[in-house]
Amino acid sequence: MRFTAVVTMGFLASLCIPCPRGASAEDGEGKAAAPQVLWPTKSWPLSTPEEQGMDSAGLARLVEAVGDYRQDSLTIIRHGRIVADAYYAPYVAGISHDLRSVTKSVVSTLTAIEIQRGLLDSVDHPILDLFAGKIVSNIDDNKRAMTVQSLLDMTSGIAWLEKAYTPDETIMQMYRSPDHTAFVLNQPMSDAPGSKFYYNGGNPYVLSALINQKTGQSAFDFAKKELFEPLGITSARWGNVDAQGVTDGEAGLYLSPHDMARIGYLYLHDGQWDGKQVIPTSWIDKVKEGKVAATFGFHYANLWWSLPEKGAYMARGRHSQLILVLPKLDVVATMTGVLRDDEYYSATRLINDISGAVKSDSALPPDPIASALLATAVRQAATEKPSAVPGVPELAKEISGKTFQLEDNELHVKTFSLNFFDSDSSWVITTSTDKPDRPTDRFTGMMGLDGIYRKSPPAPYGINAAKGRWLGAHTFLLERRILGHGETQSWTLAFDGRNVTVGFENTDGAKALLHGVMQD
Repeated sequence: MRFTAVVTMGFLASLCIPCPRGASAEDGEGKAAAPQVLWPTKSWPLSTPEEQGMDSAGLARLVEAVGDYRQDSLTIIRHGRIVADAYYAPYVAGISHDLRSVTKSVVSTLTAIEIQRGLLDSVDHPILDLFAGKIVSNIDDNKRAMTVQSLLDMTSGIAWLEKAYTPDETIMQMYRSPDHTAFVLNQPMSDAPGSKFYYNGGNPYVLSALINQKTGQSAFDFAKKELFEPLGITSARWGNVDAQGVTDGEAGLYLSPHDMARIGYLYLHDGQWDGKQVIPTSWIDKVKEGKVAATFGFHYANLWWSLPEKGAYMARGRHSQLILVLPKLDVVATMTGVLRDDEYYSATRLINDISGAVKSDSALPPDPIASALLATAVRQAATEKPSAVPGVPELAKEISGKTFQLEDNELHVKTFSLNFFDSDSSWVITTSTDKPDRPTDRFTGMMGLDGIYRKSPPAPYGINAAKGRWLGAHTFLLERRILGHGETQSWTLAFDGRNVTVGFENTDGAKALLHGVMQD
């Protein structure tokens, strides 16, 4: 498995400009020289933590603690240099990761670019005026008062239900509608705009549609030219546009951890990148202030979360996706993961752990022992720990290579088969597509039977990683991941003669029970 080592940084031949952040050096006359900022447009420079005033032993403990959760990565940057970069097996460096609601914070950034470039005159502009071409229902004084800012602050006042993503929730109804933007705008109002925080994926969806209105481009196309290219972001993927050409503004963006950090670094430096003001400084000031009281002690503004008392603000996504900015410490950190909704590595704990590892604004003496501890922690993160593997029953020989036909089901799975070999064991699933030219899709991959995920060759949808084990004489558990996706799937197969019952569950909370029979 590949993994980024933390090394000492030597001579750096990248462009630097004066910036009021970072550690100061002394000039020849004993005066503090203007600190410099490194722009990681091409790549992130690497450093030992001690060179950046941080404690390697503290970061080693942090890497280990995060590894106790189902995280995929942890990257910590200080003074523009990576000081810790851990990838937790089976995930590896270089794979774009599903960011879930971190997408919203990127849509915020694109809205800020619209303001910076004069494409949008004001965040106080009423939304209905900006979508004058759409026929909107349920118009009242509250809807007329709804502004761009109230969407950015999750205080739009739109009546909305979004908690567990069950089929009857408003967010899921939006995705089933033929025009997602119109669906959001047509919802009745429950509160006056600006009066109440309520998390609503429809708000950033409308903001993404506004980008189409103002630029003639989808949010993704606009981002590639105005944000990703200037920052050196090359890993971006962002799903498909809807029937109206609108990019999903509430989720769906994929970035690598290093590219996630570039977004945080732009905010750390008040919206400036290599001499260019990409977004207004006032935009970041509003994010830092977090005037809107949100949930669980967080504050909110411009589609970013904050903990002002900790001097921290962040972009957060489901299953533990995070871009964290700590301006006073000159730190950016990112995390990605596949945690369930009832699991999380507390943002407050992460802030405290990072802050505790910061010892100085200037370099510390080298610490070979602590550096070795950090290197070991990062190496162990990249080494998968096998799960327990019980014995293999005789049934494995009977069903190996057999195809099971499933009854019609909500997952559209038609058949599955398992192939048990000493090596290169595999699984195969076919699904119905309702497409005349391709009625069936086939998915297959390798499967570890020794408690370790087996990674399959890359497919158009990503890299499969799967492992399986017997839970008893008649029950087999297959755990499947697509690396970089924010979910893990569990398929529990209970065999009874020629019949099988399949229990499906994933970390998004989806569950299904399927029934099938062995084909002759």
